Amino acid sequence: MTAGQAIEMADAMRPNNSFDVQLKQLWLRQVDAALRKSILDRAECGDEFDAVGADVWFEEGLETETELLAPAAFESLYSHWLCAQIDFALGEANRAVNEMQLYSERVQEFGAWMRRQYPPKETKQFRY
Repeated sequence: MTAGQAIEMADAMRPNNSFDVQLKQLWLRQVDAALRKSILDRAECGDEFDAVGADVWFEEGLETETELLAPAAFESLYSHWLCAQIDFALGEANRAVNEMQLYSERVQEFGAWMRRQYPPKETKQFRY
């Protein structure tokens, strides 16, 4: 999924929201950075995900064609994340919590898929 597609889907789910595209791009950067830190950085996946993600391309300007981090099977997490952020910003807490639940389920599915596809990184134990 591209950044433009994610924003377009969220806008279709929350029509007439007046939030700027740059703010939605910032939200995409935040979610991709969190996914990279909590899931990808723990997996031995080589450089397969190095060239994708809103967190990688944000500094140079996030284009609508920028490929997001999660594979196609888990792309709905982006629309749920954006809708949750819109709802939180509008003060619609109940609606936002529902979207965050859906987002969280997709992230868990993505994490489980990553654990099945890639071995965990070797970690070093520090002793004091």
